[in-house]
Amino acid sequence: MPARIEYRLIGAGWAMCDVTVGDLQATVAASYLGDALNELLGATLKALKGTRYSVARFCDEPGEYRFVLVPEGAFVRVQILEFSEIWSDEPDDFGEMKLEATCGLREFAEAVLSAVRAVLNTHGVKGYKENWVRHEFPLEAMNELSRALGVATLQ
Repeated sequence: MPARIEYRLIGAGWAMCDVTVGDLQATVAASYLGDALNELLGATLKALKGTRYSVARFCDEPGEYRFVLVPEGAFVRVQILEFSEIWSDEPDDFGEMKLEATCGLREFAEAVLSAVRAVLNTHGVKGYKENWVRHEFPLEAMNELSRALGVATLQ
């Protein structure tokens, strides 16, 4: 199933992320209380490198969205779970399922990289920091994912 991700800064310290896998779609929010874009890059890179389970947390106020990535050979099972409290330590089973789908691991990683590059193209490093406030643009994590996928890095 094809994967597509769109990540949009929507104001000081807020972002929205649309995730589409095949016919399934979920939209989640993130606040600057966490480093959502950097976490998504990190979890994706871990999945590419063979980690059997990786997580990216998107802090919402007051809740949290958890992206769970479980590689299965050349594919990845993607779950987006919603929790009522931020920084929840509850097991994944306690979250409300917003999306569960399987797609190509490389395809998912390319969708993440494309979304991150679009944010950089739209805002630049300085504009990202001005909008996201507490966190720098995750340039090194983006370049690390680029290298893992064998595509050109950006400086």
